[in-house]
Amino acid sequence: MKIRFIMGRVDHPQTNGKLEKFHDIFEKKVKYFGSIDEFFTWYNCTRPHGALGLDTPLHAYISRKEKSESLMDPSIMENWVIS
Repeated sequence: MKIRFIMGRVDHPQTNGKLEKFHDIFEKKVKYFGSIDEFFTWYNCTRPHGALGLDTPLHAYISRKEKSESLMDPSIMENWVIS
């Protein structure tokens, strides 16, 4: 599955920062969605991300793929993820 586990330092504030931010957003926004799937679709496909130049995570992922791997229009993938 090509999953690589990266150990972080104990008691280091940046170690869990991304995960803590995700949980912060999740706790604040999940009440506005009908399901967890709707939340994740919004989180990955609709929500602009500050660290990505206000791009969505989906578009950032697709734009970083090599041209030979990217054989489809990103909007096709958005429709696939949402449905």
